[in-house]
Amino acid sequence: PELQRLDALLESSTSSEVGVGGAEADIETQIRAREEKLAPLYTQIACEFADLHDRAGRMEAKGVIRKGLEWRRAREFFFFRVRRRLLEQSAINRLQAADSSLSAADAKKVVASWMPEEDDKAAISSYDAADIETKIEVARVEALKRAFKELYEQLPEGERASALS
Repeated sequence: PELQRLDALLESSTSSEVGVGGAEADIETQIRAREEKLAPLYTQIACEFADLHDRAGRMEAKGVIRKGLEWRRAREFFFFRVRRRLLEQSAINRLQAADSSLSAADAKKVVASWMPEEDDKAAISSYDAADIETKIEVARVEALKRAFKELYEQLPEGERASALS
């Protein structure tokens, strides 16, 4: 059907009037032969079209990836990428445990602000140097302070003084 739309000879063959049964079979044979002749060409065009959309340069231009990957450095790249992601996810989980009011997206933003580097190796180094545990502890203390303040404000006025003693 798609070939018939794109090829003028096929289109004229399918749109012509057929009066005799033998002529109809002949036209069907011609259509099949033409489709078989054109199929490799259209397959090649479709593959080239798809291939052009999956190239690293095109994907970089569209912003889908940051940069192309060299095959010989792929193992090293993915090692550091996975290590960084694991460190980030661990920090996000611990931060959410320390401050239950944080959503996963909010915790991810906070952790990303602690490791702003784009390069995975540099991010891992900064993670080690940034003393993430101290930052998580500060977040835990701040969350506790907020919780105590909220509880204190819920107490009746007469009970507040006795709650602090």
